[in-house]
Amino acid sequence: MSEEQKGTIDSSIEVLERYIESNRKAGARLMMYLVSFTLILFIAAVFYINVSSRQDLFLYALVGVFVVVFGVLMAIYRFHLNEIAKAEHSKLGFMRIRVAANNYDIEGFHSEVRQSLTDRAFDYTLPSLIKGKEKNIESPLPGHPTSDASTILINKLLEGLEVRKIQ
Repeated sequence: MSEEQKGTIDSSIEVLERYIESNRKAGARLMMYLVSFTLILFIAAVFYINVSSRQDLFLYALVGVFVVVFGVLMAIYRFHLNEIAKAEHSKLGFMRIRVAANNYDIEGFHSEVRQSLTDRAFDYTLPSLIKGKEKNIESPLPGHPTSDASTILINKLLEGLEVRKIQ
């Protein structure tokens, strides 16, 4: 393997490492936003409870806002985790290619070992939350608790439906 080819693979690995690090920082920043938002809502709720005699509507609104914002932030955080997982898998694929290329002239790397290192090195499929049958409907907002729960419920209902032609 030439030095130019080694540099290309190494630079690809470095780009993936930077991408992984940027997604990790973005995920940490999202968690910081979530904690800050939670503290602000908690302080607002405590202040309002101490000041006002009518608490129900305001507290329900705060809980509703919290659930929506929490779900959206978790969906974005889940996106960053999925991107990290895909990038890590690609990084490992490049490392497998590099091992196979660096050891091409060694006895034993001409056969099954080389093929097993390079075959499907970059294949990546996202793990499904529902085991067994594939989902019929995808969640419109992955990671949002109510969206995921609704999707699971609809898919369970669709599994039980049977379409028949009436004669």
